[in-house]
Amino acid sequence: MKSNIIHQAFYDLRHQPVIGTVTMIGTALSIFLIMIIVMMHRIEVSPFAPENNRDRLLYGRNLHITGINKHNDSSARLSAALAKRFYDNLAKTECTTIMTSDAETVDVSATGSKTFLAYCHATDQNFWKIFDYEFIAGKPYDEAAVKAGLKEAVIAESVARKLFGSVDVIGREILILQTPYRIVGVVEDASPLAKASFAEVFYPYTVDGGKKFNWDENGEFGPMQAIILANSPDDFEAITEEVRARMKVFDGELRQRGDSLVYHGQPYVQEESNYTSGSNLDPTADHEKKLRWILYGILLLVPAINLSSMTQSRLRRRVSEIGVRRAFGCRRSRLIRDIIAENFLITLLGGVAGLILCLIFGYFFSDMIFTDLSINREIDLSLKLLIDWKLYGAALAFCFLLNILSSGIPAWRASRINPVDAINSRNI
Repeated sequence: MKSNIIHQAFYDLRHQPVIGTVTMIGTALSIFLIMIIVMMHRIEVSPFAPENNRDRLLYGRNLHITGINKHNDSSARLSAALAKRFYDNLAKTECTTIMTSDAETVDVSATGSKTFLAYCHATDQNFWKIFDYEFIAGKPYDEAAVKAGLKEAVIAESVARKLFGSVDVIGREILILQTPYRIVGVVEDASPLAKASFAEVFYPYTVDGGKKFNWDENGEFGPMQAIILANSPDDFEAITEEVRARMKVFDGELRQRGDSLVYHGQPYVQEESNYTSGSNLDPTADHEKKLRWILYGILLLVPAINLSSMTQSRLRRRVSEIGVRRAFGCRRSRLIRDIIAENFLITLLGGVAGLILCLIFGYFFSDMIFTDLSINREIDLSLKLLIDWKLYGAALAFCFLLNILSSGIPAWRASRINPVDAINSRNI
């Protein structure tokens, strides 16, 4: 029976190529588009080097101060001092790094080399504990160097080769904005998609007393953020409560001068951090999640409508065959089962085609949608990171369910045709 169903399905594809091809393309395209959306989301939340700890990270980066009478509203990133006050040395955490919120493009050069732009982060020593950069040579700057504000730098392999033609550069000098820094480590190049940690040059934020990272006379605003590595995701709630307690104390101080603090739900988990569009706004992660599910639903309705109309078209051409089978005693349940099984097979072929399209796209063309125009660097992604097999299976299973619904009614109608009328008719 199974071989007959397979034979019939391929027979239909050969003799009704347009209908069968459109059916498969509709399913394949739906699976493909859904997987592209999933790919884009996975890049933002899934762990990969050097951000393998994403599921344990919390982000505190914004400060919003408003007057009690709603005047004098101010918002920006944090100063280094306030970032430490809110987020450093929290219970149930491994550590917290205080670092610049966004990688800055700076001029770098060396004696005898041309100057070029490189992405730079100013950090503390805990940055190297949270983000797992692979050291090719040397080591990171340590706590003593950060406390002393030493001009030490860690550079990416690509920068080392551009400046010196080699990674054997420990102890040599690099000029960052014409200021000499001693190179203490060389790391492998990271993907620009690791947005929290990506840079090509790193140095202690305490250089020159850290004055660059405090923007106002109160020492509240600056370009900094705090990234917290929790012991476990289960500790997020307790950590957030401790941060809120510290912020409440700061809020009390603000109220003495006629201002107040707006929390905006900080600290943020990974997904919330990705969907925070401004320092004076709440994250929109929940809204984005709803939009994704709505889009998934719309894309999955396409094969349902497609299958229903295509099934109707195929059955119109097979009315005589159905009549003959009924005349020879084929039961209605068998007819319905066979028709659904044939459509099931076509859906499977479409789903496999959609997966193949995803793999081809992910391997050859992923840089087309994942390239960040603000970071002009090559994107290198693994298929393992891009493809969510569980969600692919769920999308395919949902297509199978829609297959049953969309082909079941036409199959039921076809099975109820009088055998004599079916043999002599061309319409259902």
